[in-house]
Formats: sequence, C-alpha cells, structure tokens
Amino acid sequence: MQTIQPAETTKVLYGVNELDLELAGKTVSEVWKALEQVFNIPRDAAITLNGARVDDDTVVRAGDELEFQKAAGVKGREA
Repeated sequence: MQTIQPAETTKVLYGVNELDLELAGKTVSEVWKALEQVFNIPRDAAITLNGARVDDDTVVRAGDELEFQKAAGVKGREA
C-alpha cells in the first residue's frame, strides 16, 4: 500500500527508515547533520535526490525524495 506524502514535506529514506519531514530550504548537508544519529547515517553515504546523485550543497524542496545509501563494502584488499 502506498502512502500519500503531504505536499510541504520531503521524504527522507535510509535503509528501512523513512520519514516525511519539513526540510524545504535546507541543504543536503544540513539534513544529514540533523539525521545522522537518528538514522545512523555514515558520512560516506551516497546521496540521491529524486533519483539523481547530488552533493552536500544541494537545496532540498518540498515534495522531494532524499535518499541516503550506505556505500557498498569492498571484499578483500588491493595489493
């Protein structure tokens, strides 16, 4: 079942965590700082906004979907 997101909020996802928050006007970096401990988001997480990779200075708007993705692990070690 799909939930309806209020127009004035931004959907934030990290793993199984999902919140609809009023974040319009904040940068990705500000959002990360506010949620890093709540969601346990690592600083090297990949960040997408509406499906496209973005940097820390990108400003979030109402209705956006911001997703933090844990970087994939690398098995083994390079010689």
